[in-house]
Amino acid sequence: MGVPHFLSGGGVCGALARSVDWSRTPLGPPESWPESLKTTVGIVLHSRHPMFLFWGEELIQLYNDAYMPSFGVGKHPTAMGQRGRECWQETWPIIGPQIDDVMQSGKASWNEDALVPFLRNGRLEEIYWSYGYSPVYDGAKIVGTLVVCTETTERVLSVRRIKVLRSLAQALLAAEGPSDVTRIAAEVLATASNDVPFVALRVADPLQQAGHVTLPGPATAAVSPVPVTEAYVLPIQGAQETLVCGLNPRLPFDDAYRGFLDQVGEHVVSARARVRYASERRNLLLQAPVATALMTGPDHVFEIANPLYLAMVGRDVRGRAYLDAFPELRDTPLPGILERVYRLGEPFVTEEMLIPLTRTAGGPLEDRFFKFNLEPTRDDDGIVFGMMAVAIDVTEQVRARRALEQTNKERAHLLADAEAAGRAKDEFLAMLGHELRNPLAPIVTSLQLMKMKEPGHLHRERDIIERQVVHLVHLVDDLLDVSRVVQGKIELKKSRVPLAELVARAVETASPLFEQKAQNLAIDVPREGFDVDADPIRLGQVLANLLTNAAKYSGPGAHIVVRASLDGDDAVVDVIDDGMGIPADQLPRLFETFFQGPRSTDRAEGGLGLGLALVKTLITLHGGSVRAHSKGVGRGSTFELRLPRARASAKPITTPRATAASALAAARSAIRVLLVDDNVDAVELFGEYLASVGYDVRTAHDGPSALEVADAFRPRVAILDIGLPVMDGYELATRLRERLGDATPRLIAMTGYGQEEDRENSRRAGFERHLVKPVDAHALLAALERPTL
Repeated sequence: MGVPHFLSGGGVCGALARSVDWSRTPLGPPESWPESLKTTVGIVLHSRHPMFLFWGEELIQLYNDAYMPSFGVGKHPTAMGQRGRECWQETWPIIGPQIDDVMQSGKASWNEDALVPFLRNGRLEEIYWSYGYSPVYDGAKIVGTLVVCTETTERVLSVRRIKVLRSLAQALLAAEGPSDVTRIAAEVLATASNDVPFVALRVADPLQQAGHVTLPGPATAAVSPVPVTEAYVLPIQGAQETLVCGLNPRLPFDDAYRGFLDQVGEHVVSARARVRYASERRNLLLQAPVATALMTGPDHVFEIANPLYLAMVGRDVRGRAYLDAFPELRDTPLPGILERVYRLGEPFVTEEMLIPLTRTAGGPLEDRFFKFNLEPTRDDDGIVFGMMAVAIDVTEQVRARRALEQTNKERAHLLADAEAAGRAKDEFLAMLGHELRNPLAPIVTSLQLMKMKEPGHLHRERDIIERQVVHLVHLVDDLLDVSRVVQGKIELKKSRVPLAELVARAVETASPLFEQKAQNLAIDVPREGFDVDADPIRLGQVLANLLTNAAKYSGPGAHIVVRASLDGDDAVVDVIDDGMGIPADQLPRLFETFFQGPRSTDRAEGGLGLGLALVKTLITLHGGSVRAHSKGVGRGSTFELRLPRARASAKPITTPRATAASALAAARSAIRVLLVDDNVDAVELFGEYLASVGYDVRTAHDGPSALEVADAFRPRVAILDIGLPVMDGYELATRLRERLGDATPRLIAMTGYGQEEDRENSRRAGFERHLVKPVDAHALLAALERPTL
């Protein structure tokens, strides 16, 4: 007799079904089976999805090849044709009622990831299924139950264990020191009894390695009806303890189980490294002079963020994952950059990155630019567990640079016009110098006539006018010389001349200024051996300019030295002063035409910035050179002239020091001083005193009246009380600058407030001196006559 068609094929289970003596079962021989059974058996055996069939009142079993792996070792092949209750005794309390319900009611059922344990591989295993029971009819009668199922144990255990690992990682963030880590790990694992029936902390054995061990005696656990006899030991690196994790006897200790427990150990080790690192570095990071943060774990949780970092990003990020803290950056390159640093351990550095950031709660996105670097942080085994971020907000620098680049582009378009304007300027200077010379001649002549006609009348006034006219003549001469240089019209008329003679002429020219400031001049220039081939007028002009500069930029009573020496074939002349000095950044431009550094707030020294430019031009025409040296502001200056000498020289002579003070009072009379104080007696007394020593003085008692006086008087110095009525001295200073612009006077504070904070406030308000009442008259004079930078 041939094989029935419904039992043909079917792989291993088909062959097994054909070998069973069905006549010894309640189903009887296959040829007598009803068509409904034959049809259902054919479907089961040939299906590629796991299927199981219970048939008849005895629930005789048939199954297919796809179901076979779920049996493990123990039930197959005897389960084929076996009664269901006999085969599944250990789990019948679960599945029996479900099958009975289908057989009686005909209602299909479905179960998702349901726990249905049974004996497999020598143990009662915890097995999860997604399965459905469906009735099988023979006519109108229910004669069987068809089971369509999928084992989901691997997925269920994986999801469950991932949740445990996440809970462990989150809980370990609360650890503040290494001793907290193992305690927190034990507490979390105690809640995961399905995978870790028990957990214990034991003293570490230095020779103990992570591994599967058999317990010396059985342990009980609520999750298992049988004692726990096996455990997995996790030595905690750097600790004096080990974690002993009991193994669920209803689960096979396979690679997945071992991997889960190894990850538990990695979390613990990583957490210990993190807290140890954080403990060592926390203070350093919190006190860092730039914005700094430490992030850990795959979600880049901010463990540490110093105050500068919090202020820079405008939010508290501590304890938050990166994308939770910065949701607006989710679609930017930053998450990918962080992931690369964490996964590959590669540092990241950028000099300038555009990052759209919300800096206030509910505020708009701002385009900010940051310079930052990310440095991976590693544990003792070199494993990356986080990264340190150091950032600088360079938004303002980027904006300034872009603005400068735009300005440079615009400047390029204007370059041709600027060159044309430069040529027009040179022509204008030549014309201006000549036109100014014309009215100066009759003025000088008129002064000479006044001296002849009335020698004793208005002597002081004439001196002032004469002095200022001489100053103006020098300015015009400089303008004319510059125009001649530009046009190439200067011609030198050289002759052999001693340097001592040239220095003497220059001293004669500059002596009025030395006398005015009562300055001391020392000359050390030998009369012999220092001859040069030079234009005496032009070289005398060079030396006079240097001496005049030294006098201008040195205070009353200063010391100035002119010294000559030989250096090979060169004669060297040094003009040395102990005056205001020259800032280092101004030295390279000192000999440029019209260059003037901010050497004084009141510009009492005057000038157009032409003198030194002429010095360099004229000395170069003589085949020599000029250099300036200074140790800095307030430390004096030295100008060094080098000229080829005609022949060797003889012994030096020293010219006595010259002092002069006769012009001091006249100089004071040219300075207009505005005194403002609400104490009428004080202001009038100070005004009377300053007038008696030569100053031109006006007084006022409050801010508004002071502004009216200043509009007409145009003072060069304003001495202001801070505690004025109506408007205080700070506001008055601001109003004076607004109204007078470039003609704003020097500002001196005279006040009863004398704390360091008060001095700082007056400095920020633009006052060059801060005098505390009662003010000594000599101190007031010193403030007037010694302007500070």
